[in-house]
Amino acid sequence: MTQRRSSSRRGAEIIEVSLIIVPLLGLTFLLLDLSMVLFLRSTFQHAVREGVRYGITGDNATGPCQDDSIKQVVKNSAIGFLNSTTASATIHVHFMSPVNGSRSDNSPGNIIQVSVENYRYGPLAPYQRVGSNPTIWARAYDLVEPYPGSLPCVTTSE
Repeated sequence: MTQRRSSSRRGAEIIEVSLIIVPLLGLTFLLLDLSMVLFLRSTFQHAVREGVRYGITGDNATGPCQDDSIKQVVKNSAIGFLNSTTASATIHVHFMSPVNGSRSDNSPGNIIQVSVENYRYGPLAPYQRVGSNPTIWARAYDLVEPYPGSLPCVTTSE
């Protein structure tokens, strides 16, 4: 009689373990994905701040024009997450008038905006989602300081 009970319990143990492990792994991967999204957001925020700090000085050491140099500084500060071609396309540099917010040039006194917009993060686990992958963005602003000498060139006005 006792041998019969133990053999029927073995099947119950496998079912109990499978009922526990599936939700536990789901929560673990969800926690990892949420942590990664927060990590990327804070990394991009740091990178765009570094880009703005670089941009307000008018330095143009790492690229042909000032906005290219700023984008390169953002890439270098993003620890490799923005090095691919599609990820590089998410970096934007804008110069705005402090009076009305319209697009302007990189003259001293204007506002510089450096941003990473619509960066798509592919999750680790294939969750059932209604929408698409989460998009991450970060933005920083500052006032352009007076330059020594002439204005550096700007490749594109986005």
